[in-house]
Amino acid sequence: MTRIGDDLKNPPTRTARGADTDARYLAQLVDLGIALSAEQGREELHQKILMAARQFTNADGGSLYLVNKDETELQFRILMNDTLDTFFVSGREHEKPFPPLPLYDAYGNPNHKNIATYVALSGEAINIEDAYFADGFDFSGTRAFDAKTGYRSKSFLTVPLKNTRGTVIGVLQLINARDDSGEVIAFDPLIEPIINALASQAAVALENSRLLMAQRDLMESFVRVLGQAIDAKSPHTAYHCEKVPIIARMLAKAAVDEKQGTFSNFYLTDMEWYELDLAAWLHDCGKITTPDHVVEKATKLETIHNRIHEIRTRFEVLRRDAEIEMLKRKLAGEDAQVCDDDFSARIAELESQFSMVAHSNIGDDELDSDAVFALHDIGGQEWVRYFDRTIGLSWAENQRLTEDDLAQFSQPGVEKLLDDRADHAYLGFNRGELYNLSVPRGTLTSEERKVINDHVVVTQEMLAQLPYPKELQRIPAIAGNHHEKMDGSGYPNGMLGEEMGILEKVMVIADIFEALTAVDRPYKRPKMLSECIAILADMRDKGQIDNDLFELLLSSGVYIEYGRKYLQPGQCDEVDITQFLRN
Repeated sequence: MTRIGDDLKNPPTRTARGADTDARYLAQLVDLGIALSAEQGREELHQKILMAARQFTNADGGSLYLVNKDETELQFRILMNDTLDTFFVSGREHEKPFPPLPLYDAYGNPNHKNIATYVALSGEAINIEDAYFADGFDFSGTRAFDAKTGYRSKSFLTVPLKNTRGTVIGVLQLINARDDSGEVIAFDPLIEPIINALASQAAVALENSRLLMAQRDLMESFVRVLGQAIDAKSPHTAYHCEKVPIIARMLAKAAVDEKQGTFSNFYLTDMEWYELDLAAWLHDCGKITTPDHVVEKATKLETIHNRIHEIRTRFEVLRRDAEIEMLKRKLAGEDAQVCDDDFSARIAELESQFSMVAHSNIGDDELDSDAVFALHDIGGQEWVRYFDRTIGLSWAENQRLTEDDLAQFSQPGVEKLLDDRADHAYLGFNRGELYNLSVPRGTLTSEERKVINDHVVVTQEMLAQLPYPKELQRIPAIAGNHHEKMDGSGYPNGMLGEEMGILEKVMVIADIFEALTAVDRPYKRPKMLSECIAILADMRDKGQIDNDLFELLLSSGVYIEYGRKYLQPGQCDEVDITQFLRN
């Protein structure tokens, strides 16, 4: 048994090894360095390292182990053996060739019994001529493996992989060097410096791969944290940023799997899948600037709270006023029955008026011009206020009142049942009661809807500032164009379908489908799956969403697969997709 490095005290001469061999080894090392520096997956990198080492030494087999994150064990990554016709790769759970090798025992003592763990802990390379006659290491596992397979493990060359800081990050183990005739021989000490150089190159390549993966994981984690923070900001849009990527990925995969038709030649690289995931998680990042009271506005009169309660109290005041008037009339000697009938008629009128105001506040049905005029008539009624309206206000509220307001509101006065006061308009919003109740459909005023829509502009501005690598340059477009429509009626740029890529169109449908099927929106009841598909079909018929992707959503079964996993059981009704398919 020799430790690599001992031979360097008496290095071989140029003649001993041969100039041609030296040149060949040097050329191979240069080629390997170039190959290892190229961008590649981890499994491919592990395979290149082991194959290169076996090629240099003509080894029959070999394996690669990497130190885990906690530096407590060596984890198997890859094994090759020509004689046994074996190729194992970590992650194939049904194979499970080798368990991790602990670097320390239960008491924290270094595990020097196993040759691979010894090399990992000491940083020294070991060359063993014959494992069956080697002292100092436990080869019982090797003997058991040989007995089971009929193999004969003989020569071992085990080399540490050290990063630029000199830290061992893995172990490369080669087994059974062979001569030109195929006979098993010991590993030539003359080759050890070459394997050492190879191990150094491999360690640098592995470290770079780890750093790139760590950077990628960090970016992905940061993006997910941002998306989850936006979801957590409002319980009424919770999980939107999390579910849109799920739908987008499912629909994109259906397109990739399509063997005929529009998407038969469509495919995505690993980096393009990564790009889609990041864009989908970031598509609503601009909402981080959207005021909560707008995002969560469940009724027309809602600000921080639903102001219908204040208006109901005013109706209560009018009812009491009517009752007081009725009692006064009776005391004045008027006919009691007439007074009661008038009072009953007034109560019925007030109840009808309040019912209309309350129903208008919900925003489910479209409000026509007659209803708006009726609201103004109702709002024109007056009631008497006796208490000072200028006390108990915050500094900001006082700043919105003029001197005339302060003088007027501090004294008892007559007020309208529904009003649009000057102090209702502030910070770019008009919180006037009649103004909000008169919104034709939904709960948002034009100013609030603009703020909601502007989250896309903010998203685009935020994402445009990030320095993307070349492979992720499309993230701002994929994320920022999810409210565009194929017919140019979308926002913020009014793009047409031909100006958008497939992944941008995927995001449009994913965003709409999630919003339609969501059960946590305060402004609408949960919709049945058939209702959601019908709405999407109507948008398709109007040319607002891509027809091919819409039909793929149906024909691939993505719509029902998502529904069964993520919707409430009662939402997933039967959908006759044939009525929506054109192709």
